[in-house]
Amino acid sequence: MNTKLFSSYSEKLLALKNTRVDFVVQVLLGRYLEALGVNPFSNYLNTLADFPKPEVGSSETLFDEALAWVEKQQVPNYKQGVSNVFNKRYSFAVEDRVRALDLIAFEKIVSDIVTQLTEKPAMDLSWRSIKPLSVEDVHGALKLHLPGVDLDKVYVTGFVTHGAGERVVSSSEPLIDYLLGHFDNNEIPYHSKGDHQAIYMVPFSGDDRHLHPRLAPAHLNDLMIKIVPDFLG
Repeated sequence: MNTKLFSSYSEKLLALKNTRVDFVVQVLLGRYLEALGVNPFSNYLNTLADFPKPEVGSSETLFDEALAWVEKQQVPNYKQGVSNVFNKRYSFAVEDRVRALDLIAFEKIVSDIVTQLTEKPAMDLSWRSIKPLSVEDVHGALKLHLPGVDLDKVYVTGFVTHGAGERVVSSSEPLIDYLLGHFDNNEIPYHSKGDHQAIYMVPFSGDDRHLHPRLAPAHLNDLMIKIVPDFLG
């Protein structure tokens, strides 16, 4: 059974506001979009330059679009026929439309995110950097929130799928090394659902018998919400 770090969504949201805005937008977008199978980094909000002419004037990833509205602390008001959601940058072709997410639905998602982050206590939108950290810093934070977990037996394992559908291990790092690698680059890692990543007790294993009984990739997002605020400058 996976470790549960928050007892309610409201508790989680309050803690999430103490992290950083880029990570927050990823987490909240993921809450809406992952169930639809829509990746906010490879799908786009495309807008015509001079409606009704067909030339596209702007093309933003759904992540960048949502982040921009959050930073402005305003909700969008898109015009039908002028903007829409596509799976190809700078396209306005019908065949490139994202069927799982229309313009009205995306506008509501972004509006909900902006509202959640501006409600009191409103989030500090400044981009704080992650402080220089040591192995001991990360180890101590993890032990605080994962009591009883042997951190020497936690490996973040990545997979790639070959053309024949074969799932092959592509990377495997101890959790502490994995997190430090991101933190050293001033990144807060976000973990989306899917079969591209899993947590194992044995390095470079893809055997279900070696899956960690308490940790899963999506659970790492909650862990980031817990530990990152103390690491921000």
